[in-house]
Amino acid sequence: MMDIEAFNKVLFFWFIFYITPGPVWLAVMVTTAQKSSRQIIGFFLSVFLMVNLIVQAPQAFISVVFIDTVMRLFGEIGFIFYFLGGAYIFYLAVKALKAHQAESTLQLSFGNLVLIMLLSPKIWILFPSGALIANQLDLGLMANASIYALTMFIISSVLFFFYVMVGKVGQKILKDNFSYLVFLLLSGFAIFLLFEGVQAIL
Repeated sequence: MMDIEAFNKVLFFWFIFYITPGPVWLAVMVTTAQKSSRQIIGFFLSVFLMVNLIVQAPQAFISVVFIDTVMRLFGEIGFIFYFLGGAYIFYLAVKALKAHQAESTLQLSFGNLVLIMLLSPKIWILFPSGALIANQLDLGLMANASIYALTMFIISSVLFFFYVMVGKVGQKILKDNFSYLVFLLLSGFAIFLLFEGVQAIL
């Protein structure tokens, strides 16, 4: 029988993980800020949901099944993710700024989102932490991993629409300055990751 207290902890973990603004949500906000409702649904179904299903759900599943391996490997080569992730986020920051200057919007593609999630140190550090909680469900390794991945999929999908609304409000209040704010925040994340990468090898 599933441990309900552990399940509630898993839900709380994912909520805290996704409610914290990061590069993915900033990119989603600037991409959808000027889109119509129909375009947002299209982007959600064709890009965000697919990446969640193909990339992030397996990341969550693997973090439970191979938790020791993931933690050991990241401990050994994690600095690579800091450098590659930081560089790619800075690339997106510049891309968002150039799109604004061209009076367009950032087009966040399937490939862009896949790379953010694969190169994100936050994911590879924190997913195993949540996996420790998931293993308290006492349903067996595969069932624990499946529930962990499924709850991630549902909560991140719901919060997608929350951040779309935040982006709409931000665009309405800040107007042209919204894109500059996103550029600065993404650049800040990139600099932080690069700094952490340097710290990791010193």
